[in-house]
Amino acid sequence: MNILGCLVDFFCAVNYILMVISYTKGDSFKRMKRFLEIVIGVCIIAGICYWINTFRDDGIQDQAPEIIRPVRTIVLSSGQRTFTRSYFGTVQGSKRADLSFRVAGTLNRILVDKGASVKKGTLLATLDPRDYNTRVAQAKSSLAQAQAQYRNAQADFKRYENLYKQRAIAKSQYDSYKTQLDVSASAVDTAQAQVKSVQDALKDTELRAPFAGVIADRAVENYQDVNAKQTIFSLQDINSLEVVFNIPDNDVLMSPFPDSKSITEVLKAGNRYLKLNARFEAMPDRTFPLILKEFAAQANTSTNTYPVTAIMPPQKGVGILPGMSVTVEAFYEETEEEIDPNKFFVPVTAVMNENNNNYVWQFVNNSAHKVQIKTGSLVNNGFVEIDSDDLKDGDLIITAGVYFLHEGQHIRLMEE
Repeated sequence: MNILGCLVDFFCAVNYILMVISYTKGDSFKRMKRFLEIVIGVCIIAGICYWINTFRDDGIQDQAPEIIRPVRTIVLSSGQRTFTRSYFGTVQGSKRADLSFRVAGTLNRILVDKGASVKKGTLLATLDPRDYNTRVAQAKSSLAQAQAQYRNAQADFKRYENLYKQRAIAKSQYDSYKTQLDVSASAVDTAQAQVKSVQDALKDTELRAPFAGVIADRAVENYQDVNAKQTIFSLQDINSLEVVFNIPDNDVLMSPFPDSKSITEVLKAGNRYLKLNARFEAMPDRTFPLILKEFAAQANTSTNTYPVTAIMPPQKGVGILPGMSVTVEAFYEETEEEIDPNKFFVPVTAVMNENNNNYVWQFVNNSAHKVQIKTGSLVNNGFVEIDSDDLKDGDLIITAGVYFLHEGQHIRLMEE
């Protein structure tokens, strides 16, 4: 700034002197004045450029100090870890059956309603038995005729048998009556079987409960024509409830069961390796323990999920009924033998991907240090499994803003 001011002052002084002389000396001095003006202008421009360059250098040298960024961190621990999954499930009775008639007919009595409690053997509904009574009468009539024919054939055979022994008739006649006796005996057997069949059909016009339970649903109305095997009632035993839910194949692949344990061994061990709890939306503050019962080894082809059945022990004072929706929480806790010292769980926000490689930022001596990792399973609380030989228990991992850091950047722990 001083150099620029001096040049301006110098130019003004010279310009003033030349202007005074130009009034006294004529045109030659005017040309000299013009020349000097050009020279001094060039000097001023050069001075301005010099000043700007000097100011820029001073600005770089005098720039503000680096801002140390605060970061949040998590402490790595390879100790005992827990895994939690949540699935949608449905309550059902431990015993359940869709009840139907074995024969077709017209309903003429429905003796129970939905929600009714029934005992084993209770009559639930009946079909109009008139057609079946007629069939029974016809079958009995046919049986009586067959029995009469058998008695006649038996009397004829005995008479001709005596004649054959006395050699009074030929053997062919004897064989003929013997055949008639056998045929009539077979006809009696067939008629008896027919009578039993229609009598059973008549009994099947009555629908009875095969076990004690609750009528969960009724699919028909009275006086309706129904077919054989058509569902009439849904019966469930609610004294012992079960919860059915489905596990996706991805969760099965990263299931926390020990590698040395088969599904059968896990079932035998009960809740040692897997703890299940049921939670109902209407009672968010309560959980109900479940016991693993069945784990399907074959996936449902339409949903690509594996059905799981768990037993819900009786709950006093809680009206849990079949068909209710429930959230199943599958909880697993590793044993000391299963812990891998190189595996940890960190928030997904701590993982950075660059060039198809995954990294985390480690807090080391108040600076950021990038560490390459391998990622594993995700858990539903926003954490991901990582694996690295360069990490150990107690290391601090930065959990947010990972894409705004650079190697060696000065950082500090954020005050909570």
